[in-house]
Amino acid sequence: MSQKFDALKEKLKNADLSQAKEIMGQAKEAYDDGQIDEAEKNELMESAKSMIGSKGLGGLF
Repeated sequence: MSQKFDALKEKLKNADLSQAKEIMGQAKEAYDDGQIDEAEKNELMESAKSMIGSKGLGGLF
């Protein structure tokens, strides 16, 4: 795993809803720049989507 992946993953652990969306963009940029591989990008995206889903829906109830 790359340092960039580890940094984004750690950032995501402590992120709120808007930060999770921002991290998704950063993950895509890091992939496009060759800093992370596709598997790492996919893992970050899935984690962020999961977080957005749980926090986004949690506010409705």
